[in-house]
Amino acid sequence: MQSKAILLATSILAASAVGLSAQAETGMNTIDELVVTAEKREQSLQDVPVAISAFTSRQRDLVGISSVQDLTNFTPGFVYQSSNDRASMRGIGRLTNVHAVDGAVSIYVDSLFTTSTVLAGGPPLDVARVEILRGPQGTLYGRDAIGGTVNVISVRPTQELYAEVRGIVESFNFTNLQFAVSGPLAEGLRMRLSGYKLDQKEGHFKNVTPGLPDEGSVRDEYQFQVQFEADIGENAEFWASYKKLAWHNRGGPGARSGYRGDEFSTGRLDPNYSIVFASAHGLTKETGLNGIVPGSLRQFNGATSTSNPALLDNREFSTNIPQRVRLSGVNSFTTNFVYSLPTIDIKYVGGYQEYDYDLYGDSDFTAVQSYQIPLAPGSVCGTVGNLFSAGLSPVNCSPLTVNANNGYHYFEYQKWYSHEINLSSTHDGPLQWIAGAFYYNQEYFGTGSTADFFLVGPSSLQTPILGAAANPKGYWSTGHYGLTTESKAVFGQIDYQMTDALKFTAGLRYTDDRKSGTEYRRIICNSNVCYPGLYPALGLGAFGPGTASNWGSLLGDLNSLARLAPVFGIPALAGLNGLGNGAMDLTDALAPKSTNGLIPGVSTPGVTTNGVVRQYVIDPATGIASRNLDGSSDAVTGTLGVQWEPDSDTMAYARYSRGYKAFGFSAGGFLAVPKADEETVNSYEIGFKRDFDTFQLNLAAFFLDYRDLQAPVAVRVGATNVTQFVNIEKSESYGIEFSGIWRPVEPLRLTLDYGWNPTEITKSRLLVNVNDNVNLGAVSVVGSPLPQAPEHKVAVNGTYTFALDGGNLIAGATYINRSKAYATVFGREFDSSPAWDQVDLRALWMPTGGKYTIIAYVKNALDEDGYAAAVAAAQRNNNPAVPSDRFSNGARNFELTPPRIFGLEVQYRF
Repeated sequence: MQSKAILLATSILAASAVGLSAQAETGMNTIDELVVTAEKREQSLQDVPVAISAFTSRQRDLVGISSVQDLTNFTPGFVYQSSNDRASMRGIGRLTNVHAVDGAVSIYVDSLFTTSTVLAGGPPLDVARVEILRGPQGTLYGRDAIGGTVNVISVRPTQELYAEVRGIVESFNFTNLQFAVSGPLAEGLRMRLSGYKLDQKEGHFKNVTPGLPDEGSVRDEYQFQVQFEADIGENAEFWASYKKLAWHNRGGPGARSGYRGDEFSTGRLDPNYSIVFASAHGLTKETGLNGIVPGSLRQFNGATSTSNPALLDNREFSTNIPQRVRLSGVNSFTTNFVYSLPTIDIKYVGGYQEYDYDLYGDSDFTAVQSYQIPLAPGSVCGTVGNLFSAGLSPVNCSPLTVNANNGYHYFEYQKWYSHEINLSSTHDGPLQWIAGAFYYNQEYFGTGSTADFFLVGPSSLQTPILGAAANPKGYWSTGHYGLTTESKAVFGQIDYQMTDALKFTAGLRYTDDRKSGTEYRRIICNSNVCYPGLYPALGLGAFGPGTASNWGSLLGDLNSLARLAPVFGIPALAGLNGLGNGAMDLTDALAPKSTNGLIPGVSTPGVTTNGVVRQYVIDPATGIASRNLDGSSDAVTGTLGVQWEPDSDTMAYARYSRGYKAFGFSAGGFLAVPKADEETVNSYEIGFKRDFDTFQLNLAAFFLDYRDLQAPVAVRVGATNVTQFVNIEKSESYGIEFSGIWRPVEPLRLTLDYGWNPTEITKSRLLVNVNDNVNLGAVSVVGSPLPQAPEHKVAVNGTYTFALDGGNLIAGATYINRSKAYATVFGREFDSSPAWDQVDLRALWMPTGGKYTIIAYVKNALDEDGYAAAVAAAQRNNNPAVPSDRFSNGARNFELTPPRIFGLEVQYRF
């Protein structure tokens, strides 16, 4: 650690010397000062002793930042996985969709904490500024801020009447119409109303199944916001905002954003969910018993694909259930109130947000409708079929027909509110301070780490056998939960100006978190993994294995077995009549039991039988098992820092910060170990900021000592894989971040944002990677990089302003480059996203008078594949017995950034 600290310090001093050498190039061309509120006070960006990237609406228009992904391109250390709405900073991030595990990068919109990163990419017409604070912000922000914080500040109502409309058209039949109107309603009272309507008719990915729509960024959404701002007497200010929005068939979180990069796994059983037969097996090229009955393949809408279309074109796919994203019931209310005393400001921030999110899609990734499994020579089914043909059996039997129409439903229904009150000094003395208290309450109901899975249409899953509750919707895996999260905190920070050049900072925060609620689980099986034990138990062991190849359409049909009692000469089989024709309910068999007492984190009372403790109940009407979860954690976090400003243009700082993320639950998985302990990080950072006449330099070097990372690791529960969170004992993240702006001549503006961020897991127990079907044992993850942490990120932008008679023409270009990243702690190639780069071009016409602006642009001008983030995948079997199951690589997944897009934007101000 000491050698790394020396390396970082040496690097930052060397870079500082390079910056100082530019001081001689003085001139009249200066760089605008940017004011931010990163430390809950208005300060110049260059005076804040924190690594921070800030983007005004004007800068976003100039460079072309219209989404969260664009923000990450220009922010060192920041990564965003748009398909799952997950953010990471310097290798610390949220690696799951389970909201019982907190995020690691906190998002604040107008000082109100929110759970969605998407809102940080709001339109520049509505968003005045986005501030991205890198590193733990455990004092002033606290909640979910172990990796960093994103502050979004809305454009506020104006003193004068103002109105603006914007229209954007792009490739893929995209339109976005925006408006804003603002002004006074009365003396001391102002209002702003804004909104947009966005549509995209053509998707970035083409479905080759006839009659099915394209997907990927197909969007139908709207938003409107109303704000009121009032001066209450001479000492008080009040501001309130209400926002409403909705999505339908939207791109972004949940919608199709990538592809599978390898051939389909055509094995009969899916290695991840072997409780149902794999739909893709219908596409197998295997013949004989390992294949399908010749001619039995049926595909929807006359589809003809027998392999993965993405192998020829990574923007093509073939499914039969279109993805449908729906965001409804969105209501967001935020209020700020400030009362100013002679030397103190008292500020209240509160608000309430809620939304319902539903995502439906095709879980088998094919258009296969059905196929038949061949019968083995001498099979029971074949014998019964022959007897039926000869009139000697009351029951017929034929090859089992597999319904391959698998779908999924992922949902999130949540609401939360929070209150914060803080007091801050406003005098000019050497001691400045801020102190406050925070309360947060969130109620959440939704699916676990994946979704609820079901077969569409009639199937044996609907009628489980042996007296189990009916399953009319055909769900074979149900896993969801409802939880309440409550967080309380008090905090304070002081800044002491010891001399004109030297300032010291100290801050503390105490946080107490509690989570409680109920998780639900049901698993129903209809495949070869369920029945082999059943048939011997029924006295049919002599008839061979309980598989589809042996029993065919009689698989799971106990009522028909009862009718075969005289045929088989087994009178006892008659007693099976009425026990059903369907699938097997495995819920109770797979539910966790304990022989070591009560399970930590589970509050349902235990029932002990023969030394085995059960802490769950099964609803006889629905067959769904449930158990209560409850837990808490708390922590003291804070910061210590020193800041040196020898002159008004130079600032250097050193800072220690401690961050914390609350414990988490693997909710919805019904696991033997549902709880993961809290995370902590110790951050050590030094920075240097300098303004020259034509050059602005921001440098930061950091080292993060990261403890107990809550890593999602799949575990095998019977015939299913379920995500569990384990604590990785020690990890580290370190690096250097550089941001520079250079104006060598008045018309030319050049920027460079670069981040170097090596990461490494340094201590962990051995873990089993169940997505690796070749290496089956426990492996070491020590030495693996942290997930979603590319070692190198760079963004270079240049703009040149041509001063013409009628106005200014600004031409610009951006180059982006990002190195490889990994999706999981195992650091395997099949979990990686490749390195990539991108070129964007942009031109703005800004006529004299400022009434309107016209922007023409090309994003991804070279039409290269970009990878927003790494996506977890699998290493698959190489089965020597089945030629069609011999794979030279894994089942890789890739999330793509958009292809080449041409666009035109017109802004008009009244």
